[in-house]
Amino acid sequence: MANPLRIVMIRHGQSESNIVQQHQKQGGKFEFEYEIGTRVDWKQRLSPLGVEQAQIAAKNLRKIYGDMAFFDKFYVSPFIRARETAVILSGEDDLRWRIDDRISERIWGIYGVVSRQEQRSHFPLTARLANDDPWYIRYDGGESLFDVYNRFKSFRTKLWRKHSNENVMVLAHKQLIQTACYDIEKKMPEDWDRIYENRKYDISNLGMVEYSRVNPLNAHDIREDFSWRRMVNLADENLQGLNDWEEFTPDKSFLASELKVQVEDYPPFL
Repeated sequence: MANPLRIVMIRHGQSESNIVQQHQKQGGKFEFEYEIGTRVDWKQRLSPLGVEQAQIAAKNLRKIYGDMAFFDKFYVSPFIRARETAVILSGEDDLRWRIDDRISERIWGIYGVVSRQEQRSHFPLTARLANDDPWYIRYDGGESLFDVYNRFKSFRTKLWRKHSNENVMVLAHKQLIQTACYDIEKKMPEDWDRIYENRKYDISNLGMVEYSRVNPLNAHDIREDFSWRRMVNLADENLQGLNDWEEFTPDKSFLASELKVQVEDYPPFL
């Protein structure tokens, strides 16, 4: 058994709740903020822009891969906005999607039911700890990113067992895809502290991350582990970055001297 030849992960289109969040980040309010904010997260729908993004992405996927028959299996989050995106990406092909809870959105718990402006006043300790330690801190009644990462690792084991040497599409959510990148590229907690300084990991709506065991420059060069990555914005009608493959080291180990340097970034108090 082996990993899939390729795994293509795509974020759903813009949702109505994404619009509310954008307004809250800017300190404003949205006309339907109450209605959207009081609907449970898994039921949120795409916005009109999200539908348009998915329609563009459907065309771009076929430009990239020829047709959707390139993919052997399709997986989608159970969240409605992801399923709605899957319908649009399928187009006339009426693709068969498998729903898997392990690739659902991060659960934000009761921390996520208040506005961003209110989170610090209602949950001051959680807000401070989440800022200091965004990888391991678990939201009140919800998940840490480490929890999401472990969900993805379980899902990836399924792919390894059932879909060796196949091409798999996964339609999911931003932070799920980010934790998948963390797993596949063997990152560390301090990398997550700096993740927003590296804009390529800020997955946009209909952003695509593809990992490949097949050398994009030599189809005969097939590695044991994923070794190449490219990131494409499928909602961009100009479809840039198709050839921007990056090779990375799929496994990491450190000399004691290297661990020592890492440790010294966090000086002791005593």
